[in-house]
Amino acid sequence: MSRQHPPNLSIQPEQVHICQEDKLVKRARRARQPTDIVIAPEQFHQRNLKRAIASTNKPRSSLALLTPVTVATEIVTAEHTYPTVLDRMDRLRLIEEALESQPAAISRLTRVFGSSIVDQATEIEAAREELSVLTGYQPSRLSALETVCNEISTVASQDALDLLVGVRDLQKRFQERLEGYVSAESVVRHSCELLVESDGDAWPDMYADIERVNVVGISTLGTPLLEFLRALERTTSVTVHLYLRAQTGPRIADRLPARLQDSPTHHNVKTPSGAPPQLAKWLTTPATEIVAETRQHEARVAVALCESLLRERATVSEIAIVARDIDQYEQPLTRAASSYGRHLSVWTQLELTRTLPYRLLTATCSVLAAEATGQVDTETLFRPLTCYWLDPEAEDGHGNPPSLLTPAELSDLRRTLGANYSGSLQAWRDHLDATPSVAPSVRRRLQRYLEWCHHHSSSPQPDDILSVLGPVIDRFEQVVLPGIERRDTAAYTETSRAGRAVQRIAGDDDGEHLLREAREKFSRWRDRHQIEASWATVQEVIETIATARPGRREHDNAERIDVLDATDTWLRSYPFVIAMGFVDGCWPQQPHGMFPLELRTAVVRGDSPQARRLGIRGAWTEQRDYDHAADAIRTATTHLIATRFTEDIEGVRYQRSPLLDEIPTTEISDQAYHHLIGPDAVLPGHIRESLAGRTPPEGSDRR
Repeated sequence: MSRQHPPNLSIQPEQVHICQEDKLVKRARRARQPTDIVIAPEQFHQRNLKRAIASTNKPRSSLALLTPVTVATEIVTAEHTYPTVLDRMDRLRLIEEALESQPAAISRLTRVFGSSIVDQATEIEAAREELSVLTGYQPSRLSALETVCNEISTVASQDALDLLVGVRDLQKRFQERLEGYVSAESVVRHSCELLVESDGDAWPDMYADIERVNVVGISTLGTPLLEFLRALERTTSVTVHLYLRAQTGPRIADRLPARLQDSPTHHNVKTPSGAPPQLAKWLTTPATEIVAETRQHEARVAVALCESLLRERATVSEIAIVARDIDQYEQPLTRAASSYGRHLSVWTQLELTRTLPYRLLTATCSVLAAEATGQVDTETLFRPLTCYWLDPEAEDGHGNPPSLLTPAELSDLRRTLGANYSGSLQAWRDHLDATPSVAPSVRRRLQRYLEWCHHHSSSPQPDDILSVLGPVIDRFEQVVLPGIERRDTAAYTETSRAGRAVQRIAGDDDGEHLLREAREKFSRWRDRHQIEASWATVQEVIETIATARPGRREHDNAERIDVLDATDTWLRSYPFVIAMGFVDGCWPQQPHGMFPLELRTAVVRGDSPQARRLGIRGAWTEQRDYDHAADAIRTATTHLIATRFTEDIEGVRYQRSPLLDEIPTTEISDQAYHHLIGPDAVLPGHIRESLAGRTPPEGSDRR
């Protein structure tokens, strides 16, 4: 299915669509096999696309909704075993080990981060991710970036070059040392190489009917993904289409010709990309602006608006509360909602199935399930250990838990024991005993792990779900979570994700959580003879519950008001959208990155052919925040209400967001404000006018 292409093939303008997702929705139809792959970077993009298609009453069997890594993995596994991919925490541990054991190899990084470089693993990992987006670690693009570094001022140039060379060498060292993949982007890069080397023969047979690959929901088109898409166009009969967002989309489209060139050329230099924002073009409804004193008062205003809209015959399904970062508003909104007797459905972007505690949980189930067949392969056996499994009961002799097996120790174990070995847990124990080269401390920990798995591998009873798996998650919370916190950034993003996942999985003894729900469902299904008592079934039950994301469409959640991150409003629609946090520095947030500001500016402006060949990380500009604002604005079909606060609890003043300068708003009077937050929750008059003549949907809940 390969075909011939000119050497500098570009994705043509007719294959790039800005805010035209409806074209993709129209492609949904009934088909025996999918004809379109839809690549979405996040699961919520897939979920929103499914909702949009369902609202048109169309089948979608023609569309296969996948992530870039899923597609790339299918290509890689055609000739190799399933790829082992390090997550961020694994990479941080490897970076720390490299910094401690090989100081000479990281001298360039020491110039940037100083002598206390071991404490800078998080910053170095962020720089590694940035370099991947910019260059995909391709020699020609690394050279282009080096040229841009040399064109800026001397001080910034030296820092940028030191960071470039130091991170590049660290990445190369990881690739040489590891049997698996440094990151998900590494899998995408390798799949691209396989496509090119095989002239398309590596494209899996399972995708033989695919005509188009559609990329949706992105604000950053990193170099690894771009090269993968170009390889598809060059080596297969597949056509690539990009569905881009309001503000970053035009910039991505503008850069495509230069980025798809095999070498820089002066003929593709244009004026600096990045047209001024034009949010007003996406506003199709009246817009009201409400100013509150603090974030807590702003939350009270938002809930009061919901209350007054519901009293005026709007329904809960017609209202959405939106913020740039809803985590900052969840607590004050929940507190305000309780004062009105209302309930919220907070759709934060915690995808439980992608968190480390959840992966540990299911990986442990996989080992126990595989023992029932007597064939536990290397990947299955090692997966819990790569997710930081620790013996729930063992101690090191000093009352402390035993130390974790490091990525280097696990890599050595795989190599020593054999990557293709498979057998029962007892066979693994015998195999370990017959391998004298394993270090004693590593041997003891692996022996204990094998003994624990063997002890719990018999057919489970419902209570075993809590008694066996609960302590595994408890030990993660006690030992691993503090380590994640120590390595985390100041924003504590990873700590928050892992902590929330632990709470969702194991929770409190007297509350509802995943393991308790799984026990009840497993017991009920077993008693009805719908399932067999096995760890494979336990895993299936856990996955069923974890992927059934709670939302207001469930009967016990029917009167809840949706609260969403702005990025989650992509492809959604609500008559009334209350968009919170329009404060300068919060929305949009200040651009930031690890490379020097002068270099970031040169790359974003794209004044030279070399700069225009590079990708741009979303955090380097404010355009991604404009994307999210445009999504929120497009979501409102009847009235948009934008709110902001003026100071924090310490009295620090905050200015109006420049985003509001782009749309015409009407600010309510002080009197209307006090009537709104008063006991009667009186809706401001011009918002009430939007409700005129409306009839609530049949059967709707207006509690």
